[in-house]
Amino acid sequence: MITYPSDGANAVTAVGLLCSGAAMGLVAKGHYAAGVALGLWAIIADDVVGEIARRTKIAMATKANGKALDGFSELIFGSVTPAIVIAVFSELPVSAVFTALLILIEAVRLAYFDHFGLDDRRYSTGLPLSFDLPVLAAILLIDHTLAPLELGVVLPFVFVPLSLRHIAPFKIKASGSPVHLFAIGVAVTASVALCITNRAGQYVLTRS
Repeated sequence: MITYPSDGANAVTAVGLLCSGAAMGLVAKGHYAAGVALGLWAIIADDVVGEIARRTKIAMATKANGKALDGFSELIFGSVTPAIVIAVFSELPVSAVFTALLILIEAVRLAYFDHFGLDDRRYSTGLPLSFDLPVLAAILLIDHTLAPLELGVVLPFVFVPLSLRHIAPFKIKASGSPVHLFAIGVAVTASVALCITNRAGQYVLTRS
């Protein structure tokens, strides 16, 4: 069982899963900026794995194992971590219902993608989950550097339509070197920016 993650692509996926899990733990403890910054590295790992998988031949069993690991990581960084942040900041009575629906919608998207995958043009149906954390990072950066936001209102306002885009019937280019490189660049930039602006836990103090 433990031999499968030792494969090159699966090892990167496992690192991404560790980043996802640690990010979720940090967010749950109130370290929102640090958690999101670390979670972005799970997206980077996901895109690196995509490039490795495109360029190398991987045994069927190893590939299936990596696909399952990748799905768990995506569910955490693309759904659970943002849902925790939204639940913490939102004071609306229905916030718990919304966060549960957010996780359900994105789990449905993952299940669909797991079965149907990409089409012949390397397009996927619906918006990939990897868009959510960079959007959350951008909101936190605006709140922390430009102007304080009412996150309890802004986050649901942004993530309700965003989550519905995950299951919308449109096609989007989701694979290929330019796509992966762009996603990695965005994730690295956002992660570094969050780390720089999150001075000595200042964000936690101002939001606790």
